[in-house]
Amino acid sequence: MPLTDGNKGIHADGSRSEDYCTYCYQDGKFTQDFTMSQMIEFCLQFLDQMNAQTGWNLTPIQAKEQMYRYFPHLKRWKEPDGRTLPEKAVCLLAQCENVTVVSIDAKGYPRPVPMSKIGAKDFYEVWMATGADSVKVCDFKANNKAGLCYEHYGDSVALRGTVEIVTDDAIRQEMWQDWFVHHFPGGPTDPNYVLLHFTGEEATFWINGELAHEKL
Repeated sequence: MPLTDGNKGIHADGSRSEDYCTYCYQDGKFTQDFTMSQMIEFCLQFLDQMNAQTGWNLTPIQAKEQMYRYFPHLKRWKEPDGRTLPEKAVCLLAQCENVTVVSIDAKGYPRPVPMSKIGAKDFYEVWMATGADSVKVCDFKANNKAGLCYEHYGDSVALRGTVEIVTDDAIRQEMWQDWFVHHFPGGPTDPNYVLLHFTGEEATFWINGELAHEKL
């Protein structure tokens, strides 16, 4: 994208950047904590606009191939990301509002369900809220083994671990969010309001094109 006075990013001192646009760079920092592969996936959603403005007719595959050739030469991506995969995973989880949690049903089949993330610690501990009468809770009471995964613009982490069903009043009060009242009208003391506390024991990372398996 050609940089003009109208779309240049802004440094912390208010001056205009000669390297980054306003969509990527504001107040001296990047607007998105993306890896390079995430940025490529993000940019692909604007392919129709890009084709219309340039007269190109690139397919998503062609556009992605071009970006993977070009992006490593851009200033932001020239220097390798020195963070470890777990450090990158912490940032990835922070970007995710939802996760997919997997229980094991009575017949031994996995049962994946998307859920809202209401709290997290590091990249492998996640808190969720659900009903005490839900199928998930029934599954976890019988078998606390669980899977959990999260993804954002192509980067992902898949975890295997266990789930604890939390009914402690103090913790329920601490984790309560106002919008829960739509599901639990009795508030933080609603007997149907429980927490699921997932703790990972093994992780599979796919971040910025790097794959790794790790025991935690």
